[in-house]
Amino acid sequence: MAALPTDALSPDAQRLRDELAAQRGSIDGMYLTLLNHPELTRHVSDLGTYLRFGATLPGDVRELVILWVATQLRAGYEWVKHVPVAKEAGLSEDTIEDLLAGRTPDGLSSAQLEALHVAGFVFAGHSIPDSIQDATIEHLGVDGILELVILVGFYRMIAGVLSSFDVVMPEGTTDPFPHPDQS
Repeated sequence: MAALPTDALSPDAQRLRDELAAQRGSIDGMYLTLLNHPELTRHVSDLGTYLRFGATLPGDVRELVILWVATQLRAGYEWVKHVPVAKEAGLSEDTIEDLLAGRTPDGLSSAQLEALHVAGFVFAGHSIPDSIQDATIEHLGVDGILELVILVGFYRMIAGVLSSFDVVMPEGTTDPFPHPDQS
């Protein structure tokens, strides 16, 4: 399914598109595809907005985990959209390059390391061991560990939407995870 042309959107979808564009500056790819179902788009957007702007997770931890999920799923769109946000949140070029190469970056804080541990268990669909839960709660609180679990699931879902509907990369970017048929 391709994104609907903006002139083919229902009046509800057009209003929501305008509202989202006003909140985010612009919308593209994924949201244009999701606008085929405006009510679902609103709920997805509300959760994404909360996770990015209202949650308790520090920005560097949030963006580290989002980029990590993108590498696990080879979600290029997600990657290129979040690299600038990650830099703004304080992640270094070296950290970002290590993630892209599939390495655990050196010099991470305890909170960042715990967040990646949690992300790994969530991504694998495994229970988070008590010792990791305790350490993460110590660094990020109960709200933080819950937000991490939801964050991993949310960005996994977003990557699924992007790949399922062949959402094109943002203009002027290239996929850092080219598929064999695109090489």
